[in-house]
Amino acid sequence: MLLNPDANGDGDAPNVTTKDYRLTPRARRVLALVRQRGSLSRSDLIRDTGLSGTAVFRATEELEAAGLLRSGETVAQGRGQPSTTMHIVADAAFSLGLSVMTDRADVVLLDLAGAVRAQRDVTAPGMARPAILDAVAAFAAEQPMRDRIVGIGIAIAGFFTAPGIINPGAELDDWALIDLAETVGRSLGVPAVVENIANAAAIGERLLGVGVDHASFCYVNVAAGFGAGIVDDGQLMRGRHGNAGEIAGLFHFAGRTTPNLTDLRDTLARHGVACDSISDLVTRFEPAWSGVDAWLTAQQSSFAWLFQMLRYTLDCEAIVLGGRLPRPLAQRIVEGMIWPEVSLPSRRGVRAPSTQLIVAALDPELSAPLGAASLVLHRAMFD
Repeated sequence: MLLNPDANGDGDAPNVTTKDYRLTPRARRVLALVRQRGSLSRSDLIRDTGLSGTAVFRATEELEAAGLLRSGETVAQGRGQPSTTMHIVADAAFSLGLSVMTDRADVVLLDLAGAVRAQRDVTAPGMARPAILDAVAAFAAEQPMRDRIVGIGIAIAGFFTAPGIINPGAELDDWALIDLAETVGRSLGVPAVVENIANAAAIGERLLGVGVDHASFCYVNVAAGFGAGIVDDGQLMRGRHGNAGEIAGLFHFAGRTTPNLTDLRDTLARHGVACDSISDLVTRFEPAWSGVDAWLTAQQSSFAWLFQMLRYTLDCEAIVLGGRLPRPLAQRIVEGMIWPEVSLPSRRGVRAPSTQLIVAALDPELSAPLGAASLVLHRAMFD
């Protein structure tokens, strides 16, 4: 089922026709700031972007002409002329975000303002790619704004072997070692971009979660596996092959167990708490479950070791603990962390700046598809 059949009508996508937003860098900068705040006056934009008044005026005119911003009320600011307020046009553009993990697949529809307009669990037996893509196409075709969907972002659990090609776990064999951007784009008839789960979740948190307040952070993604996404000066650090943040291997070489949700599920089972899947664990999680304390006791030192490794290596503003990790459990891990500055002596009475350790804000099951959808809009209009 094609969302955007090619203009020739021969079904040979991905020669698709979606609106091409050829925005200038200054317009992208202005649009990103208005999207983050919801609305801003031109005076505020001049102050916060560092652009000249003329540059901001031209950028907002460009964005109004493209239908992405609309001018609203004027507000008096100081002794100068009243300044026009610019508002994001949430319905101007939409994107799809699809996350595919070992036991669950979700799709979301995101508007230009960053709000989720629809979502659906599209998990299929065996995580079969054709069945999941058919469900995504059906989901999108039901949306009244389907003609304004500019693309789809796909987040897959695995590591990159080449651009757009991911090598996931055995459960996702149907998604392995193929050009997913080309394959999904051809299947759905819209442009597609591919990212791994941790990077996608980091992007989502940067644009829509606690990362809004941090230009430099490391997002720790705890799920069936373990990984991280690194954001530096607002941009995702991908590395040479797209695998920056593949930190699970560090535990093996350090002789430590990897603290993931597969291990948590096994620990709960040994204590009499049965969960049908990781998704079931995340959905029904109770902090008082028997086995939670045992898992924390066994894994807290591994988390502390990792946080210290990341802090000293990256020197980022914050480490964000998220992924599918239930947020009450993440909070307990954060509260149990003691940075070495507490016990190490200071130098000349001054200690090194510390790193914040915070819990992710986005829904554990939706952080990856939100990030994947955000990636599409980010590349099309904000980046």
